[in-house]
Amino acid sequence: MYDLTMTFCRVQEFYESPYKEIRGKRFNLLEFMALYSRKNEGSFTYPLDWGGFNVPGPVVTELYDTFIEDFNFYDDIITTIHDRIVSEIKSNHYYLIGSNSDTTTIEHECCHALYFLDNEYKKKADTAIKRLHGSLRKKAEDALYGLGYCKLVMNDELQAYITTDFNLLKANKKLNKKEQANYDSVSKELKENFKNYKEKIKI
Repeated sequence: MYDLTMTFCRVQEFYESPYKEIRGKRFNLLEFMALYSRKNEGSFTYPLDWGGFNVPGPVVTELYDTFIEDFNFYDDIITTIHDRIVSEIKSNHYYLIGSNSDTTTIEHECCHALYFLDNEYKKKADTAIKRLHGSLRKKAEDALYGLGYCKLVMNDELQAYITTDFNLLKANKKLNKKEQANYDSVSKELKENFKNYKEKIKI
């Protein structure tokens, strides 16, 4: 898991880091590790905090299209994978995911891939997410901000987490009856949307 998290670390943070000085920037990995540690009681807990990763192909292209001053072994792994995929499909329109062996985590990352790659899936997911009541959406967003997600990917994260059961929300945010009913309804809709694709995905 350490190797998996460090392989994805730079490109994942470039894509959706909650830190404005990191997201969309070419950053030194040691500087990021120091920043992350300062935000986590002095320890670099990244390999323990994250079990799954997801990055659109165009983001990989954007990150590595110019010089990276501290390019390392893990960057080499990502760029080798990226170059092979692009050479085979003749495009960078793909989605790269990495995960631990937990089935729920893998399905969560597949939801992200579908959201990027399949317009029909995304349309139905967005329609379902729009039905979240304001108070419920705020509680869900607060839970995601607490995990370290940024606003730019909020709809994508909401659809992926709710599709695969938002256990953190259930454990840390008390929902009233109206909110719970709304959550159950939206969750059912998202699960049905994913079900049609899940049968075709080897996990």
